[in-house]
Amino acid sequence: MTEINKLDAAFARFEKALGLFETATTAHVEERGKLRAAVSGADFAQRDHAKLQQQLEQVREKAAELVDTSKQAAGKIDTAMGRIRSVLHSNSGA
Repeated sequence: MTEINKLDAAFARFEKALGLFETATTAHVEERGKLRAAVSGADFAQRDHAKLQQQLEQVREKAAELVDTSKQAAGKIDTAMGRIRSVLHSNSGA
């Protein structure tokens, strides 16, 4: 083989290796981008989950308040109905 042929063969091997390196680098950059997107999505999901947990706790607190208010209202209605019955009963006997 002449020196030029050896040089051409070496250059061809170098170009092939460089092409493989470029392909691997491009794949690595794409995978890194996908990983960053996944991490960003996970961060968003965690923040959204925390927000939903907070909202759920607020709804539970409000529901407990409504139950208490409902019990108080029912008690007041029962008391009022008892008074009305008492008045009606006292008026019907007189």
